[in-house]
Amino acid sequence: MTHFLASVRSRAEAELVLASGADIVDLKDPGQGALGAVAPGVIRDCLAAIGGRKAVSATVGDVPMHPDTVAGAVAATADLGVDIVKLGIMPGGDPLGCFELLAGLNLRAGLVLVFFADSLPDFDPVKAAAGSGASGVMLDTMGKKTGSLPDHMPLPAIARFVDRTRDAGLQAGVAGSLRADHLQPLLALSPDVIGFRGALCEQGVRGRELDPKACAEIGALIAANRSLPEARFEARASSAMC
Repeated sequence: MTHFLASVRSRAEAELVLASGADIVDLKDPGQGALGAVAPGVIRDCLAAIGGRKAVSATVGDVPMHPDTVAGAVAATADLGVDIVKLGIMPGGDPLGCFELLAGLNLRAGLVLVFFADSLPDFDPVKAAAGSGASGVMLDTMGKKTGSLPDHMPLPAIARFVDRTRDAGLQAGVAGSLRADHLQPLLALSPDVIGFRGALCEQGVRGRELDPKACAEIGALIAANRSLPEARFEARASSAMC
């Protein structure tokens, strides 16, 4: 079963996506980059409001790939009490050194590595994620004005990525400027999670306020897919990645 991840930046937005059927409330500030982080106080406020009703993930921000910096950011976010910490793998730095250090952390939360289809590294993302102790891998896009995930990676390549991630014992997620018309082709690949922000906002602009009608539409489309016989994966939302 594919779970619906909705990225929000406030307690009010969290309540709106919960009402629209979101399985995972993803705390992220779209004004601060591809995976901009919200303030710790916002995370605490949202956790208190959600009260364990659904899984909560949070990004650590677009941090440089310096091992000590990355490990510190991941540990600090996990210590706030979220279920899932999302780390975007940015260009440059020492990502392999980051993965080695992350593997030794005893985190209170699951770890998801986010790789950008428009800036993929020259190493195997799935193998690296498995060695880092991550519980999942997500495909996303870094440049939010340069196209959606399917614009940067054809569906067969996305399908192979999802299958390889599953074969490695990890959960697979997809996101990246996705629209409602992307849903059916991507849901056919049965990722564990599909994530949205821009498509949930007024006029489809990720930095604007959430549009209740758009949120309800995406939630309904994902919920309808769950009754289809080809849905081939079952997982508790509380253990879902992204």
